[in-house]
Amino acid sequence: MNVARGWQKNSVNRRSLIDIYADILDAIDDGSCKTNIVYKANLNFNRCRRYMDGLVKSGLVKIQTNSPLSWAVTDRGREFLEKHRELRGLLSG
Repeated sequence: MNVARGWQKNSVNRRSLIDIYADILDAIDDGSCKTNIVYKANLNFNRCRRYMDGLVKSGLVKIQTNSPLSWAVTDRGREFLEKHRELRGLLSG
């Protein structure tokens, strides 16, 4: 078995960071808890936490409530999603 070939085959299906961010923003809508985000964006809890920290620092997501913790997409996050969809449309057509 060629290990390098297997790695290349699997790497084709990996999402980029930008795609993961878009999936998370789509999962959040107007307020979601971490469990919903994890399942809708197809992540595990540890990775979700890291990505959410990055999204908050970038101003794409804000904490909506602290108990229980839930997030909401900011205007900047909505703009990111819009541009991401535009780019995906250009690449697919």
